[in-house]
Amino acid sequence: MSVRTEGAAAARDEAEASALLRAAALRMRGRVDELAARVTARLRTEVPGFMDHAGNPDCSPEGFATIIRMHLDRLVDPGCDVAAALHMGTVGRRQAALGMPPELLLHVLSVGGAVLWQELVDTVAAHDPDRLCLMVRVAPRMWGFRERNAAILAEAYRETSDDGTVAGGPPAATLLAALLEGRSDGMGVCAVAQALGVPVDGRFAVAATTARTAVRTAVPAAASGTGGRLLRVPREGAGEYLVVLLGEPQTASTASTAFTAFLRTVPGLRAGVGPVVTGLSQLHRSRALAELALPACTADGEVVLWEERIPDALIASDRPFAGELAGRVLGPLRDLPEDERDCLLGTFAAWMDCGGSPRAAAERMDCHRNTVLNRLHRLELLTGRRLTHPRDLVDLTLALDALRTDAA
Repeated sequence: MSVRTEGAAAARDEAEASALLRAAALRMRGRVDELAARVTARLRTEVPGFMDHAGNPDCSPEGFATIIRMHLDRLVDPGCDVAAALHMGTVGRRQAALGMPPELLLHVLSVGGAVLWQELVDTVAAHDPDRLCLMVRVAPRMWGFRERNAAILAEAYRETSDDGTVAGGPPAATLLAALLEGRSDGMGVCAVAQALGVPVDGRFAVAATTARTAVRTAVPAAASGTGGRLLRVPREGAGEYLVVLLGEPQTASTASTAFTAFLRTVPGLRAGVGPVVTGLSQLHRSRALAELALPACTADGEVVLWEERIPDALIASDRPFAGELAGRVLGPLRDLPEDERDCLLGTFAAWMDCGGSPRAAAERMDCHRNTVLNRLHRLELLTGRRLTHPRDLVDLTLALDALRTDAA
């Protein structure tokens, strides 16, 4: 067979395959809702993280039906291709604004494309089984369409990201919130890293704060491995979460100290700071411990580090338990005059803060060393607990912390 003859045969096969594809698309037009339901069911069972976006208009059966219908129209009439491309661009921009991770968006596209292709093949097999082999001719074209759609989505998403929507607006909060709550899978972690420009395996710390507007959007460069950049997420109720990238392990400790020092410069701010964690996937752990540390703040301007005040944080995390502990241990002091009760507790607190040194506590309180010892002895008599007994000392310390937290 000559080259010319082979070319003519290939052109005939191509034309026949296109007609076959068009006929299948026409038959499928009446089953768009069924296909959309099938796509939705597969995504719900096969794609981790999809259910976090189930209320998203483009991720609903109606949204999928619109996309499927436009693609079938394009197969029937190539003139509809422009409208389909414009719609995919709109979807990409909308999903960037809504905070869907880009990798999840492309995964959704992949599942939808697989369902559509399988249905095209099945339709041809049911109505034109003898010509099913011609589907091989159109397969590259179909995958080319899918790749083009993926490129359109990615470009629209990137454009929205570049204008600041993802980098500093609500989508950043949406992406980070899922990680802070431990709701994202590995794909979501990669998407956050890509959208925010931070390493997946970086070292991070999370602070839970009581103020949303008092904290600036930048911190000193020494406090952040991102050149002063700070990631912020609104905290339910009040305040916000601050996520800071701390750089390499050898500098993370210094950066964490600088970050904490910076927080203490914000007037009136109360903040709990979680431990340094490695990897975006561990942000939820730092956030949870920062939340436990926050109630241990007893005054405006105080910043509590979880690892430095673990007992305080645990006590403060359960107010009913803290109140019961304070009442059980320090209850006998309730019958004292307020001034005397405050004096005994203040002396005990000063003695603890001074490492158990009566002399240092006396200097801090501007009184005699024997005065401190007498007050501590009276506290022992009233509570029935001895400061030289380790378990009794723990009870008194935790009860004092519970009382301070309750007062705060």
